[in-house]
Amino acid sequence: MQFFYIDYMNGDKKERNMGFLRVENDGISVGLRGVPAQCGSSCKVFALNCLGDKCLLGEVPIKKGCGMEKLGWTKEVNFKDCLGIEIPLYGSRIGKCVLREQSDIIMARINEKQSSENVITPKHIQGQAEKAPMQAAGGNMRRELSDVQGSAIDEIGSFNEDKWTRLLETYPQVHIFPEAQSILIKPKDLIVLTEKYHNLGSNSFVLHSYYNYRQLLLFCYPLGTEPEKRKEQNIRAAERDRKASCVEYYLGVPGTYYERERRIAEMFGFEGFENAEARMHEEIRRGVYSGCFGYYMKQVEI
Repeated sequence: MQFFYIDYMNGDKKERNMGFLRVENDGISVGLRGVPAQCGSSCKVFALNCLGDKCLLGEVPIKKGCGMEKLGWTKEVNFKDCLGIEIPLYGSRIGKCVLREQSDIIMARINEKQSSENVITPKHIQGQAEKAPMQAAGGNMRRELSDVQGSAIDEIGSFNEDKWTRLLETYPQVHIFPEAQSILIKPKDLIVLTEKYHNLGSNSFVLHSYYNYRQLLLFCYPLGTEPEKRKEQNIRAAERDRKASCVEYYLGVPGTYYERERRIAEMFGFEGFENAEARMHEEIRRGVYSGCFGYYMKQVEI
C-alpha cells in the first residue's frame, strides 16, 4: 500500500493539492476535496498505463466539493503497469498524480524477461559491455527500449570510458557555478550514477524538491574547487579521492536555505549547500545565509 497526493493542475501549472490516492494491489482509494462546482455530481478517474492509454477506472461521487471512492484495476491497467492517475475537471483543469516513470516499468519488465530466460542482468552503467547481453536477449528488448523516447536508458548503453563527456552531450547544460560544469536531470536519470546511488531516485528529499522546482543538477567539480562544506568535513577523503580521479561529482537538489531545511537535508545524506542566488546576481558575498536559494549537495559517483 502506498499514498500519493493529487495535484490540481491548470494546464502545466500546479495550483494546489486536491486530495490523495491510496494505491493497493487490488485498486485505488481516491479522496478528493475542493472540487470545482463546474464538475457536477461526479468526477471520472482515468489510469494511464505503460502504453500511454487512458483507461477509465470509474467515478467518484462529489458532494459539496468532496468525495471518496474505492476503484478496482481493470484488464487494461493494473498496479504494476500504472504510470499515473488523471481526473478531468473542466476546461484545462485536471487532477493529476504521477505514480512512477515509464522507464521504471520497462526496466522491470526487461529484468523479469531476462530472469525467466536465465540471462544475467547487466549493470546499467558498464558502457560497451552492455551491448552483447542486450543483443543476446533478443529483438523484443530493443523494441521496448526504443519506446522510451528521450529517457536516459536510450543513452547509457553507448557510454564509453569518458562518461561525463557523453552526459554533457546527452543532457541540457546549465551554467550556474563558473568553477563547475553541470547538467539538468530528472529523478529517473539518476541511473547514470553508480549502482549504490540508484536509491536516490526514490529519496523523499530528492523527490520533494524535484516536484517543487522541476529540476535536479549533476555537477562536475575539478578537484580543489569542490563545495566548501565537503572540504571542511572530510579532508582526508578528498586527498584519497585526489589520487583516484581529477574531478568530483555532486548531485544538487534545489531549495532555500534555512537551518531546519539543512538538518532535514543532512538526515537524507546531503552534506552541504551552495548559494546559487549570489552567483546568479554576481554578488561578492557568496556565503550561505538564511533564505538564500541554492542547492543542497551530495557527493556521488558516475
